[in-house]
This record gives sequence, C-alpha cells and structure tokens, in this order.
Amino acid sequence: MESIKTFLTSDQFKLGQAAKASIVPRGGAFLIGLVAIVLIARFLNPVYAIAPVAWLLSAAIILQFGAYFLLRWERLLIPLSWFLLVTDVLIVALVIYFTGGVESIFLWTYLALIVAWGYIAGLRGSIAVGVLSLVSLWLFVGLDSGGIIGHHQLLPLAESRYRDFSVVGPVAAIDSVAILLMIWLGSHLPGIRQRETLRWGYLSGMKAFVDAVEAKTPHTKGHSERVAQYAVLIAQELGLERKQVELVRDAGLVHDVGKMLLPEEVLTARGSLEPVQQAAMMSHPLLSYEVLERSGLSPELLLPVRHHHEWYGGGGYPDGLSGQGIPLESRILAVADAFEAMTAGRYYKARMSIEQAAEELAKGRGTQFDPVVVDAFLRRIKRGDVPVLVPTAVPASTEVEAPRVPLARHQLPWTLGMMTMTQYKASTILFRLGQEVRSILDLGAVLIKVLSLLKETQGYSNCAIFLKEETGDLVMQAAIGYRMHQKGARVAMGEGVIGWVAECNVVRLIPDVTVDQGYLESSSLGFGAMLAAPLSTEGKVVGVLVIEHEVPEAFTSDDARLLEVIGPYLAAVIEVALLHQQAKTAAIYDSLTGVHNHRYFYERLEQELTRSRRHGHPLSVAIIDVDNLKQINDLYGHLAGDKALRKMGQILKENVRASDIVARYGGDEFAIIMPETEKEDAEKVMARLMLFLDASRVKLNGETFAMPPRSYGLASFPRDGNTPTELFAAADALLYKAKGKRR
Repeated sequence: MESIKTFLTSDQFKLGQAAKASIVPRGGAFLIGLVAIVLIARFLNPVYAIAPVAWLLSAAIILQFGAYFLLRWERLLIPLSWFLLVTDVLIVALVIYFTGGVESIFLWTYLALIVAWGYIAGLRGSIAVGVLSLVSLWLFVGLDSGGIIGHHQLLPLAESRYRDFSVVGPVAAIDSVAILLMIWLGSHLPGIRQRETLRWGYLSGMKAFVDAVEAKTPHTKGHSERVAQYAVLIAQELGLERKQVELVRDAGLVHDVGKMLLPEEVLTARGSLEPVQQAAMMSHPLLSYEVLERSGLSPELLLPVRHHHEWYGGGGYPDGLSGQGIPLESRILAVADAFEAMTAGRYYKARMSIEQAAEELAKGRGTQFDPVVVDAFLRRIKRGDVPVLVPTAVPASTEVEAPRVPLARHQLPWTLGMMTMTQYKASTILFRLGQEVRSILDLGAVLIKVLSLLKETQGYSNCAIFLKEETGDLVMQAAIGYRMHQKGARVAMGEGVIGWVAECNVVRLIPDVTVDQGYLESSSLGFGAMLAAPLSTEGKVVGVLVIEHEVPEAFTSDDARLLEVIGPYLAAVIEVALLHQQAKTAAIYDSLTGVHNHRYFYERLEQELTRSRRHGHPLSVAIIDVDNLKQINDLYGHLAGDKALRKMGQILKENVRASDIVARYGGDEFAIIMPETEKEDAEKVMARLMLFLDASRVKLNGETFAMPPRSYGLASFPRDGNTPTELFAAADALLYKAKGKRR
C-alpha cells in the first residue's frame, strides 16, 4: 500500500499524467500541420508529392489518440510517455525533411517541441528532446545536403540552396543555438507553472475566506473584488509596470482576509461601534498580514495589505506610517477602499454618487490619502473610465440626519463611520494598547507602556498611575514627567482629589488647581490644570490615572470624556498584569510571613553556590527554628502563633542586606542565604538579628507577649560543605546542637 502511495506522489507518475493530458493538444497540432501542408501544396506547389508527409502525420495523429486509451493503464504511463517523446521528435524531424530540410517552413517546430516537453517533463524532458532534435537536425541536414537521400521541397523556391554549405551551415548553427536556449527555457517552465499554480491556489483560498466574511453582511459582498478593480484602474493611471499592477490587484483581493478572525458582533454591527469594537476592527490589517504570512504568499504582498489603513499625513494604523514611508500599493488600496465604501454604502452611511465620492476623496488629499494617487483616480473619474460597482444588496442607511450629528463626526474620514472624535481617539489608543501590551505581563512595564502611549497619542507628558493596595491606600506605581521622583507616594482612600476619585469612581476635571487648597495639596506642580480618572472594571476600582498640565484650562470636557471611555479598558489591562504579578508572587513567597518560600530558597541557594564557586567567594547559610511556638498557640491561640511568625519574618527581612535571601523553610523554621559572607561575619549578623527579635513584642487583641525563643545553626561555603545538601546538613546539625543547649 505504501509503495502505491509513493508511486502516486512520485515525479514519474506526474510525468505520465502530464503526458496523458497533453495528448489531445499534440494530436491537434499534428492535424493542423497536415492541413497546412495540404493547403500549401495545393495552391503553391501542385507537383509536390504529398503522400509521404500525409501518411506520416496521419500515423502521428492515430498514434496520439491510440496512446490516449493506452495511458488509462497506470503501468504503461512511464514507458509510453518516453516512447511518445521519442516519436514526437522523429515525426517532427521527418516532417521537416519532407518539407525542404533547412529550407522547411517547419524548422521552428523543434523549438516548440522542446518547450512543450519541458513543460510536461521538466529538465529531463527538455534535455531529451533537445539532444534528439540536435542529432536529427544535423543527421538529416547532412544526408540531404550530401545527396545521400532524396530532397523534398514544399515551397517552390526560385533558387534552392539546400546543398550550399555557406547557407546550410549558418542555418543549422542558428537552429542549434536556438535549441539550446529552448532547453534552458523548457527546464524552467514547470517551476514557473508550479509557482503560478500555488500563487493562484493561495489567492483562491484566501479569497474564499474573504467571501465567507463578506457573506455575513450582504452589503459588503464582493467588496474585495471591487476594491481590486478600482486599485487596478489607479495603478494603470499611474503608469505602473504590469507586475506592480498585478501586485496591487492581488493585494486588493485579500486585503480584508484578517476580518475572518474578528468577533461576529463587530462584523455585523449596524450602528456605530463601541471603542473596543472599533479597536478590534482596526486590528484587521495586522490579522490579514499574519494570515497571509503564514500561508506562504509572496512577501511583496504582505506590506501593501498591512499598511492599507495608514494615513498619508500620519495618524493611521497599524504602524503610524506617513508620506512616502507607506508602500505605494498601500496608498492605492487606501483610495480604492474608501471609494468602494462610499459608493457601495454602509449601514451607518447611505451610498454616495460617484461625484460625491470624488469630492470626499479630494477633501482627504494630503491628510488621509496620497495626493498623487487621488489625482490619478480623479482623472479617470473625470474621463468616465471608472464604473460604479454596486453590491447586490444596498443597505438601508441608519445615518442620523445631518443637523443632529455632532460636528466632531464630520471631522473624521467618511470610512470610519458614525464616530465622534473622542470615540476615534479612544479606539486608536485601545488599538495601540492591544498591539503593544498584549505580550507584556510585567506590571511595571505595562504601566509605563500605558503612560507612554498616552503621551505619544494625546500629548499627556505629566501623568501618573496610583494603584489600590489591600489596605485601601493608593500607591503611585509609575509616572512620567513631574511625579517621577514621587514613586511610592501614598494617598488614603477619600484623601484629596486622587482619593476622592477612587472613592466615588468618577472622573474629576480641575481647570485650575490654585482655586482651592485641597486641589493644591493633590497637585505635584502647585499650579495649572489637573485631570484624575478612576481605573475601574466591573465596578471595582483598580487605581487612579492622574494627568497634569502647567497651563490652566489645558484640559477640556473632551479629555475627561476620553479618560472616561478608556478607563475601564486600561483597568482591565492593568488587572491582568496585577493577577500575573500575584501569581508570580504566590509561586515564590510564603503567604503567611511574606518572605520567600522553601522552593525559592533552594533555587537561589543553587544559583548563589554556583556563582560563589565561579568567583571564589564565600557564602553562609543560617537555619532558625522557633522554640516553644506550641506554647504560644496553647496560651493565646493559633492566630497569635501566626502573628509571631509573621513578625519574625518581617524583622529578619528588614534587618539583612538586599542581597540576602530570607525564606520560611518549614512550619516554624526560617532560613537565610548570605552571599559573599564569611562564617565569622555571618555569626555577627545572626547575633544582631537575635537581639532585634528578643527586643520585639507581639500584640494581639489587647494582649502583648514576647517573641518566642529560637535557636539557629550556621554553615559556610566552602568550609562546611560544597553542595546545598552538605551546607544544609551542617547548619541543621549545629541547630540541633544549639537546641540541646537550650534544654
């Protein structure tokens, strides 16, 4: 079974199938040759003996059609294919001989035969036919010129030169060179055919996806096809080369393939999209780019698709390119796409006439569209060369009457639909946020990216994010501008402007902070304007975004509305990063004491030991065991024991170096790793820590009790061991020795 599968996918099987498919065209070619010879002989040379060539070509035709039925048996595919190749060369050679040899009008058929078999069988086919053609050409030329065989002249030439070597030699030489060139060409034809087949296969597959997407809304059915047609007209008007015109056409056919990955509610929405939906819609050029990249299509096709929503004046998406930095093909698609949307109509906008659409394109010259591209398309429109391709189902517009539409909506390009300027800005921010933050999980990096994005898109150069802690306090975690030096600043819930915004969960716009002392206390500048917005999702406040400006009245209600719109989405992004940080913290920290856990202790001990061996530095490890913790649990309850452990972990952590690692090793045991510390120095550290612990007190429910006694053991690398196990065993032995002394 496997051998049959291998044969069916082999080059030999493909050769047989190609030869079988070519039989009818080749038989037809021989028939046309026979008819041509008969007509020439009848009208130009009545004395020509037509019988030999007529019998030859008739036999060739019969052979082709006989082979067609024989090739139904797969075992005959290969031998019969090569047999047909040889007979084809022999038939052509004899036809040339019987029609004048070097003076034959069919001398070029050698070349056609090489190309044909190159297309069928690739390099092997073109070489085989080429070699046989060269041999037969020189053989018959030599025999004919030498008078060894009879000469048959189809054309009644006034002077026959077939025996003049000064004529015969150059003709044969030129034909030989042509045969060699055809061998080279024939060997490349299968590759060209395969690439073209693959290209159209991919395009057809992508187009099928696009058609499926467009079928969801009847008014967009055929959108990509229409965009491709308009794009071709523009490219031709610009005088682009044929290859570039084809590239524009192909890009137009698949530019929206990424929409198949968008949510159903985004594709089928009949009214204006919410900012988050618009942000999803704005991602489709990137989605199209990724789909096409994975499909294996030519890289030349990817960039035109990726950038067809960039604006010539900047501010488009997904990469914010401008001017000549946008590929020409993308600039062409942008105009074609907008024109199609305007003339086909959408649910949020009635379709326009061709004149109205042309006027809208002219308005976008230099801002949304390349002026050169727009002018080229307008020239074609003026000449009447642009057909209006209307979809089968034209949507009934849900557009609001012009007087009721806010002016801000008319400041946007028509293709964005019914959106206010604030919605557009919000969508742009959310789109950029989705693209740039989706792969970032680190909380600090997410916060800085959010602030940087606000600065880049809105010019907010002085802003900060306060996050809410479990205590309820708001702590500044990230800032750009004037508050950068205040990281870690705390604000109580309800305190000042920031605390009030968090407590009330509403945006607060303060045009001038100097009008109220409470405002001044919340401002980092002491003057100017301030804007604070809650970052909340599903009613839960995650934090507060604070934006400031040196100039009073710098912020308007539009800024406040923008933060009101994007606040929940920023909060959702931050909450994901917070959850990631909490999960990361839970993996390495002990939930009761807040110090590192047992697993992290061993991981770091391995790392620090490796570093100490490499650099020849000492390292010390201490184990601390709390004595009589059970007695505290019995006297004051388990909550008291937990609080004692929590207090001990806090004291240990606060009184060692930042490079030291404190961990809870077990139920009532702690461990400390002290890199680059000799045993004598580690003893001093432990003595100091014991003094701090002895002096501390634990308070619970109005009662105060002393920290329970404890013992410790200390071991150092390389004196007491070279591995984590050896060091821990040495420290553990000293610990139990110390506990014995306490008893």
